[in-house]
Amino acid sequence: MRYNTKIYGHRGASLYAPENSMEAFQLAYDMGADGIEFDVQMTKDGYLVVCHDEEISRVSDSRGYIKDYTLEELRKFQFNKTHPEYESVNIPLLEEVLERFAQKKSSFLFNIELKNSIFVYEGLEKEVLKLVREKNVLERTLFSSFYHKSMLMLREMEPEARVAFLFCDGIMDIADYSKKYEIDIVHPAWYLLDREGVFTSLHNKGIELNIWTVDSGKEIRRLCDMGVDGIITNRPDLGSEIRDDRREVYK
Repeated sequence: MRYNTKIYGHRGASLYAPENSMEAFQLAYDMGADGIEFDVQMTKDGYLVVCHDEEISRVSDSRGYIKDYTLEELRKFQFNKTHPEYESVNIPLLEEVLERFAQKKSSFLFNIELKNSIFVYEGLEKEVLKLVREKNVLERTLFSSFYHKSMLMLREMEPEARVAFLFCDGIMDIADYSKKYEIDIVHPAWYLLDREGVFTSLHNKGIELNIWTVDSGKEIRRLCDMGVDGIITNRPDLGSEIRDDRREVYK
């Protein structure tokens, strides 16, 4: 039995390759993921780049904030610190990611997190949406953010956009909260599903759930059995095997 749950490579196949790199995205695609989840920020000179941390020392051979560098300056750094066995890893442009994978398979999905909960990049929503439209991938793109106002802004710009609230802790009655703002997709941290009926309340109100970040095979299987809509994992190979019911032993 093949599950309907979608498997997203978290920052690509980031267990095996430098996170948010073209190499990690390609690996996730090759491993059978339904799509990739990644993060977008804006450089000092207005380019949209793919990187999770606002400050780059964890993932690169330099330090400082994305917002304080031009694209040309960022391209001089190596973004392979999480997997130094990979060489010549550049920070990708959002445009490059969309161009490469939009052409590979028409059903391949893009789960784009706007990293604007710490620094509110002016015009980020508009520019990301513009690029997604230009690449003709709006129908297979899911936008998300911890800065929920950003998602409401984006949906106002494009009513057909699929937008999701990201959350981990601190929001009471998330189902009612989401419905209040007419949001039908949420991305909760995996450990919240068993708290105080979170899964049941969301599921019963027809709200789509994409869960992050799940690397345990047993937990991936459990979530598939529960009927969650999507799982974001650093192990898209394992997730794909379980989705297709090709794996019986899990770690």
